[in-house]
Amino acid sequence: MVKKVLLSLFILLAAHAAKAQILVKGTIKDILTHEAVGNVTISTQDQQYGTVSNDEGSFALSCPASARSIVLNHLSYKPLEIALANLPDDGIYYLEQQQIELDEVIILNMPVHKFLEELRASSIKQFSAPLQLGTYYREFVKNNNSYTKFADALIDYNTFRKGKKIDTELIVKQSRAVRLPGEDEAKYDVVSALDVRKAVSRDYEFRPLDLLLDGKEYTKYNFLVKSRTESNGQVLEYINFEPKAEVQEALYTGVIAYEPKSKRILEIDIALAASHKKYIKEKNFLIIRATVNDVVYKSSFKIVGDKYLLSLSVRDISLNLRNKRTINEDFKFRSDLIVTNYTADAARFNKKEKYKERLLYENGNNYTEKFWVGNNAILLNSEEEQIIKSLEDK
Repeated sequence: MVKKVLLSLFILLAAHAAKAQILVKGTIKDILTHEAVGNVTISTQDQQYGTVSNDEGSFALSCPASARSIVLNHLSYKPLEIALANLPDDGIYYLEQQQIELDEVIILNMPVHKFLEELRASSIKQFSAPLQLGTYYREFVKNNNSYTKFADALIDYNTFRKGKKIDTELIVKQSRAVRLPGEDEAKYDVVSALDVRKAVSRDYEFRPLDLLLDGKEYTKYNFLVKSRTESNGQVLEYINFEPKAEVQEALYTGVIAYEPKSKRILEIDIALAASHKKYIKEKNFLIIRATVNDVVYKSSFKIVGDKYLLSLSVRDISLNLRNKRTINEDFKFRSDLIVTNYTADAARFNKKEKYKERLLYENGNNYTEKFWVGNNAILLNSEEEQIIKSLEDK
């Protein structure tokens, strides 16, 4: 009888240990400059659990106590793996910059734009679908450098194939939304550049690559392809591009990372080139004029077992809107999304709960728990924390 009790107790304790969660918190910095590094992916070694550092480099990762280690990844830095038993006491994680320029130059056997088209098609074809992605999504709006909107949510995106493309539909499970005092609601909703319904599908279609592939845009850029062997022995290749100096247009610079064997894109980082921002032109839209001053696109993808799926998506758009008399406003729109879990069980997606609105704000404050505390959400920075806290205290 005693043996049976002891065995039952052992099994209970073992099961509890397997389910026990720990919280890993810290700040990520550049090892040379000691500056904060944002948009770093932090995950367990099996990539089952993950989060992303905010623009102050801070993160909080909830994962099973049974996890062996955590891995920090950023396109510009060397991967860093640290055993959970050997985490830094001060919570500071230092990353060393990658020296991609020292690696081997690759000569493609076809024009680079054709290679990019094939790479995109190959990646889309290999995406795991149908698949339901559990995500933490948030968005911000700034007007004249002051926050006017903030919203975040736990969202399930149902991804499925529609012809040769991946389509999505979503359910907003919990959300909160804030409009700051004094905001002209109608005006800002009209100009909002964010669409929560497309937050996943645009990445699964690699739409930022259209900036290079539409028409003959690729002829305006210089391309350089290089390879690098990661610390785990994996060989990756990188397509670096920048605008030709003689082209007087607002163009982009960036890098696309991919696996050469499987031809799967793993990361995209694109932004307006500082050298060509002087060529930005104002555009007329009936009664208003718009100038796009900055654009940043970041997407990363991961392979978990036999599943190839989205990991992170970031969009930053800064623009100025004006007319002849009353409006001269600067806006900044940011949205970011991380995939926190996934399931191939499509039956778990209830189509009756499908969210159809373009803006997350339409769902309002609709939550039963502080979902932003757990669920490996992206941490707010100091300024954002103060804004949200001031509103919660009212």
